[in-house]
Amino acid sequence: MANGMSGLYVGMTGVRSNQIALNATAHNLANINTEGYTRQQVTFEDTVYMPVMTNDKVTTPVSGLGVSISEVRRIRDTFIDASYRSENSRLGFYDAQYQAVNEIEDLFGEMQGVTYQSYLTDLYNSLNELTKNPTSTVARSSLIQTATAFIDKSEAIYEGLITYQTTLNTEVRNMVTTINDLGQTIYSYNKKITAIEAAGVEHANDLRDERDKAIDELSKYMDLDYYEGPNGEIIINAEGVPFVSLNEVAEMSTEYVTGTSLVIPTWPCYDREVFTATSLAKTSNETDTDKGQLKGLILSRGNMVVDYTYVAEMPSSSDYDLTTAEGLAEYNKDYAAYEEKQEYYNTYILPSQVLTAMAGFDYLVNGIVTALNDILCPEKEVSLTSEYTDSNGNLVQADKYIYTNITRDVLYNRFGEEVAGTLNSSGSYDYDSEEKLYSNSNGDGTGAVAFDSVTYSLLDLDKTDYGMDNNKTVGQELFSRANTERYVVTTDSNGDTIYIRNNLNDQKYESYYRLGNLSINSTVAQDLSLLPLSTVTDKEDFERANELVDAWDVKFGTFNIEEYSKSTFNSYYNNFVGKYATWGDVLNSYVANQENMVNGYNNQRTETTGVSSDEELQKMIKFQHAYNASSRYVNVVSEMLEHLVTSLGAI
Repeated sequence: MANGMSGLYVGMTGVRSNQIALNATAHNLANINTEGYTRQQVTFEDTVYMPVMTNDKVTTPVSGLGVSISEVRRIRDTFIDASYRSENSRLGFYDAQYQAVNEIEDLFGEMQGVTYQSYLTDLYNSLNELTKNPTSTVARSSLIQTATAFIDKSEAIYEGLITYQTTLNTEVRNMVTTINDLGQTIYSYNKKITAIEAAGVEHANDLRDERDKAIDELSKYMDLDYYEGPNGEIIINAEGVPFVSLNEVAEMSTEYVTGTSLVIPTWPCYDREVFTATSLAKTSNETDTDKGQLKGLILSRGNMVVDYTYVAEMPSSSDYDLTTAEGLAEYNKDYAAYEEKQEYYNTYILPSQVLTAMAGFDYLVNGIVTALNDILCPEKEVSLTSEYTDSNGNLVQADKYIYTNITRDVLYNRFGEEVAGTLNSSGSYDYDSEEKLYSNSNGDGTGAVAFDSVTYSLLDLDKTDYGMDNNKTVGQELFSRANTERYVVTTDSNGDTIYIRNNLNDQKYESYYRLGNLSINSTVAQDLSLLPLSTVTDKEDFERANELVDAWDVKFGTFNIEEYSKSTFNSYYNNFVGKYATWGDVLNSYVANQENMVNGYNNQRTETTGVSSDEELQKMIKFQHAYNASSRYVNVVSEMLEHLVTSLGAI
């Protein structure tokens, strides 16, 4: 040492540095069970060196002035952090969908004992009993009871799907709020950390731990990309846009999907949706876009309410005369429309567990309801060039309106909504619509476009059965639509009574045989004799009753869009629940694998960041000894200086 006073300084640096090290060790031990805490480590470095005066012309000897603290740093691996957050985001995505599948499976009760399948079986058995005596009041009453139970259960399941969709919608709202709160939390910590670390003297380690914990939680909800700025602030991009920046948090908001009560998250400051319909449709593991619980919730929930009309039915070539140019053209046109509808289903409905259940289940119920009603009320199609009118002279809406060679590529329905035409070989457009079309979007019924033909469904009076009442009532269905009579009764141009299929309810809106709009025909339920199962000569119609049973053996549709073979009602339902069982198994394996990966990365983090009491106690002993040694060194130097001063004073 250059002199005694510098020796004292060397000793004091040891005392001070080891005291800081002891404090850091005590801090580690105090937070051994604190969630998100990162072990802190003290690193030492030499202080400045002072040159020693000498006559040596080759080297310049120096004397050190002790030890100092280089930094008190967190022991954390940023690569493992990034991996953990990436896999945690993917876990949130698949877990949201797995929970949706479980909820849907519970609605059908296949694992709880009271299964929907039993309602199908009961309905079939009651129809089978009816074949023994179609005029039996007991058999008819049993049919009404089982049909009522079937509809009530179907409506309850569908209502459960709607309710669950609403629950998911609430979760989306709450999650957006949580994400915004986490963004503000991270932004607040950025400001605090920057203020502390701006002088370059110390690290705000505990605040960094809290910020990292908030980022960990945020990673579960969103796909994140982030980096640390030069002043210690974290800049976060969420779903491809800046979320937490230096000066602000770009908070999310929500807005309603047009025509629904469902909400979608948006970025108001960027004037865009967080997840576009296209980006949701393209979500996949291959593109590394299967991340974030928020996206998983929205995919599971869907952005609409659907029914059987969204399910595409492939046209059968046997229904067309393919030997003629007209028949082939009609088939190709219908097949192209099928492919377009199927593409829409695959893109926007199939990825959603809730929407797939809604559409698929309603398709089954509609198939059963339609099959039984059509047997009781056999119909025929007629094509006309003008519309029918009811008994009051009002026009009756047809099933189909055909427009050909229209010069406009877009027309409008009565609500002012656009209807796109199909380009034909002549360069004009054709339209095939379930309602009249208009040249303007006023929605006031003006500007009607002239149609080429209309198609109506009429009760086939040559094939119909009759009720057992004195009036020989016809046209009574088993299942009805809410506030909608099945037929409009009027007369044709010959003065004959006709029964026209009614497509509008009492409020003049389109009415379909779909869940949410179904009930048992109250007229038949109150008077069993009106069920049309008797011939015109008042004989029971066994053949018609057997048709009701045989309907269960008819292959009406397919749930698996990748298969073209159709299924019966029972096999369709089995495929339906089997699809969700398989879907659940696949998602369960995804979730289990992701949990293993997340836990694995978290364990790796814990090995690095976690506090070991044994290790910290060893360090405490080491630093304590070093502290004591430095103290003794200071005492020795102090006593030496005191002796020298005393001795010099004695001279």
